Amino acid sequence: MIDLRLGDCLDILPTIASESVDAAIMDPPYPHIKRDYGYWTTEEWWAMMMTVCAETRRILKPAGSAVFILQPNSEHVGQMRGWLWEFMAWVCREWNMVQDAWWWNITTVPTGGATQHGLMRASVKACVWAGVPECYRNQSAALWKESMQARYRRTVRRASPEIYDKVRTTPSGQSQNLYTMQDAAERRGGVTPYNLLPFPNCGPKCSGSITGHGAGTPLELVDWWVRYICPPGGTVADWFMGSGTMGIAAVQNGRSFIGIEKEDRPGFYPTAVERIEAARASYQPPLF
Repeated sequence: MIDLRLGDCLDILPTIASESVDAAIMDPPYPHIKRDYGYWTTEEWWAMMMTVCAETRRILKPAGSAVFILQPNSEHVGQMRGWLWEFMAWVCREWNMVQDAWWWNITTVPTGGATQHGLMRASVKACVWAGVPECYRNQSAALWKESMQARYRRTVRRASPEIYDKVRTTPSGQSQNLYTMQDAAERRGGVTPYNLLPFPNCGPKCSGSITGHGAGTPLELVDWWVRYICPPGGTVADWFMGSGTMGIAAVQNGRSFIGIEKEDRPGFYPTAVERIEAARASYQPPLF
């Protein structure tokens, strides 16, 4: 089921049935950033997000969770705005933050703050993960690829077990069974992911920016979140659909999708419809 709606999410959200969505994953607009689709003060942003969060909690199923991808910004060079951390604190206090998670854009280029004012390259966005502590998550569907070095060490250890110690003790005194760890990665088909997700935001295969949208989110990132927090056959929602990248991730993983976008111009709603329909036409469900 694909349900795409044109309009303001604040008007449409009350029409969506309660407890009907398994995961809501979205990249909302940020305050104090001028985009062609609008500008929000901190106060306006908070008013919008409080409604969005209240409606999202109503719409989510009991074991569902939401991810808000948010980028911090500055008052001026050398002074960060606090709205992101205040929002994270609000989620911890009034909802529940399942775990802190971050997206690291490994292709970020230096800006003037870094090249002219000696600051660091801004390359991380928060993935504010909100839901009940026992919310659905399937780590096995979102494992990371094991490194070649780890596979090599396991192979060598099995051929010559005397080369590597079975148990390693860290400087803090923690003991680790290397054999168990190596064998678990092979058995599970991957390794446990970190909460810092290194996905590039570049090129036609991983970002909606090439469609004309000014703030595209990489397909690899949202695909990972879909596999992780939405059960097979479940429903994913995005109240700020933009160019439809979230819908593509849902389709490619065999999930239903509800998307809302208020901008009816190239790079937004019509582009999202076109991209999602193309994904549906090319989708082939797994044989097993």
